Amino acid sequence: AGLIASLVLLLRQEPVLRRRAFTASLVMVAFSVFWTAVALRLAAPPFDLGQKGIALFALVGAGGAAVTPVFGRAGDRGFTRSATVLCHLVLIAALCLAAWAGAAKAGGAWLPLILMGVSAVLLDIGVTGDQTLGRRAVNLLQPKARGRINGLFVGIFFIGGAIGSLLAGLAWAWGGWTAVCATGAVFGVVALVVDWVE
Repeated sequence: AGLIASLVLLLRQEPVLRRRAFTASLVMVAFSVFWTAVALRLAAPPFDLGQKGIALFALVGAGGAAVTPVFGRAGDRGFTRSATVLCHLVLIAALCLAAWAGAAKAGGAWLPLILMGVSAVLLDIGVTGDQTLGRRAVNLLQPKARGRINGLFVGIFFIGGAIGSLLAGLAWAWGGWTAVCATGAVFGVVALVVDWVE
């Protein structure tokens, strides 16, 4: 009970923690929506990828994590807010591109597949950038409470990831790939609104 009370107190005391954990959870919803459903889209025409092809696609998408140091340096130089806005814009653009590429029904699959790969990398860049900047911001808060603050930050964004996985199935059943991308983009827009309200 004491630990829970101290965590709730930290959330009340630290608006930066609340805001950064909230936007991290929003972008994790978008991330999970995409990555939970993308295998279903890639297995269908015109892509018709098997397990190995989908695994290779996921490996390419993970390339977005390479930008972590870039966002860390941007935060160190005082560009946290503008870099965060950029991350959220990139995330929204990635989901729009994924929706467009995934709309292909027949014909040559190479161009739509390449565009899907680009969208996956861009999505990872947006999410990685947001989390890098968010983790940097919360680590500058109370040094004595750093472990609890990090625990709250990570726990809250993983809740977003779980919600995204749940919504992916619902969106896919309701409207297929377009609904999946639209759902992710809505959460990206909400994160962008939080940036502007800040």
